Amino acid sequence: ITMGQRMLSLSPSHITNPWKTPEQTASSSHGHDEVISPETNTYSPDFSNYTRNSSSYRHVDKKSASPPTTTFDNQTLQENNYDNTNNQQYVEADAGDGTKAHEQYLTGFPLFLTISSCIISLFLVALDQTIVSTILTTVGNKFNAFEKIGWLTSGFMLPMACLVPSYGNISIAFGRKWTLVAGIIIFEIGSLISAISNSMSLLIGGRVIQGIGGGSIQAIVMVILTEVVPMNRRSLVFALISVVYSTSSVLGPIIGGALEKITWRWCFYINLPLGGAALVILMLGFHPPKPQGNVREKLLKIDFIGFVLLTSGLVLVLLALTFGGVNYPWNSGSIIALFTVGGGMLLLFVIWNFKYSANPIILTELIVDWRVLLACLSGMFNFAFFISNLTYLAVYFQVIFNASSLQSGIDLLPMVISVTLASLANSFFIDFTKNVKITMLVSGVLSPLGCGLFLLLDEDSSIGIRIGLLIISGVSIGLQFQSSLLSAQLAVSKDIPGATILVTVFLDFVKNFASTISVTLAQLLYQTTGQKYITDMMGNLPEDSQDYKDLNKYTAAKFISNPEIVQDLPDLAKSLVLSQLMKALKNVFYLGLGLAILCFITSLFTTNKKIPKNVEIKKNDDEESNKNE
Repeated sequence: ITMGQRMLSLSPSHITNPWKTPEQTASSSHGHDEVISPETNTYSPDFSNYTRNSSSYRHVDKKSASPPTTTFDNQTLQENNYDNTNNQQYVEADAGDGTKAHEQYLTGFPLFLTISSCIISLFLVALDQTIVSTILTTVGNKFNAFEKIGWLTSGFMLPMACLVPSYGNISIAFGRKWTLVAGIIIFEIGSLISAISNSMSLLIGGRVIQGIGGGSIQAIVMVILTEVVPMNRRSLVFALISVVYSTSSVLGPIIGGALEKITWRWCFYINLPLGGAALVILMLGFHPPKPQGNVREKLLKIDFIGFVLLTSGLVLVLLALTFGGVNYPWNSGSIIALFTVGGGMLLLFVIWNFKYSANPIILTELIVDWRVLLACLSGMFNFAFFISNLTYLAVYFQVIFNASSLQSGIDLLPMVISVTLASLANSFFIDFTKNVKITMLVSGVLSPLGCGLFLLLDEDSSIGIRIGLLIISGVSIGLQFQSSLLSAQLAVSKDIPGATILVTVFLDFVKNFASTISVTLAQLLYQTTGQKYITDMMGNLPEDSQDYKDLNKYTAAKFISNPEIVQDLPDLAKSLVLSQLMKALKNVFYLGLGLAILCFITSLFTTNKKIPKNVEIKKNDDEESNKNE
């Protein structure tokens, strides 16, 4: 049936919204329909104001509430049914800033420049998390403040974990481009302060500023890479992100070890040219639609009360976990106060965010929709055991086998390579099959298996065993990264403006928060159980034995905080200490195993939806063709 015949057979009152189902089309085809917006409560007879979300508006006849009087003949109804059935399109949630999701898509050279800028920016932050680990001892000795070196890591990770949720609202209000530009500039300022610092306090301050900018970069890069390509191509782009995280975890110690031979300050100076290049490429290549509204309207989109409550509560709780059992006893007044006040502020945030906030930082739908929540939790548990295991596998190689930072990075290559290859393979698999659930399940099964195999490691493990045991865990991590994010984006409601952005930021938040918690718990396990095992072992030695005399020169805490002295012990005494440290490391691997089991359980109940095909996804030119018709 030609378009001309259809136009002759249909009166103007039959022209329907292309996003309606046939039933909605038939029920709303009377000639005097008007639209009542639930937000403005105003009438509009203009059919162009109909939205694709039929639940957002209701159609009424002012003259009569009776059923429509205009009738369809069977042939016309069949034609409309066919047209609607065969032209269903996958339409993502609008950005929430007055722009449409499909308006953000890029192609060609602008897409290349945007992805390049995002990857460089993300690599900058991911590298900085690991490169600093190589200079902790050097900096501590330089400023005579060895007891404060833990803050070089905590000062960076705390703002990274706590500020990420708020960047979703900020990016919706002011645009993703400028939120990322601000993040890069702040990160560069922190890097410069850290590089020129002449005291430990100034260096820690620089690291905090780096963490503020780094959190913005990490969250907004994920959002931009989500927006610039349609759903059916995202798995290929997301593979680059997993490659960035895995390679930076190995290159960080290698580059840091090399730069330390020149000066430790170059570990921060290196960020300046890389960040500058990312900023220039971003400004030249990324020109998204501008968010609508004036400055006042944009500021109203930011939940400042929720921001203060959430950030303050998270900081206090993480400080309690960081200091508890290490700097202060768990039952000390300081730790109890931190937990009490921090927990109270988080409770107030929950009440405010889910009951009173007009622009909540965390959407209620992300929590009550179990498909979205479980996809986020699966990715969260997977990333948590990845970071904790990666951190303490490096400790395993350095403490048990006396490997340098460079050598431990090389020893971790089997895991990193398997993460990279599995992630790339998963991207092509998803692109071909459009199925996300299969690889999530495979990752869920391999996660506890890979973590459990780490328990076979000991102080006498051969090179072959050390290589082979890392591969399975690496594969499970590589398969999970894109799958969990795509699963959450598929499951989230398309009717809520900004939902895709907020679920992306929410997943990044829970992964950052969980990785910070897992590393803190791993450190706590290693230090407390390691000290206990060494103390008990020394208590069982005869006081007149040579081993006791060799070991009694140091405290158990000294062996944990400065493992280099272990290598200076006589062989038998060294073997006794290493065996106790190995037991403490296995406790960390048990923690990873528990997180991996949770990853497996949550992956079972994620969505079964498939990635839409290219022809099913709404593009910019689709609207133009509809207008022309």
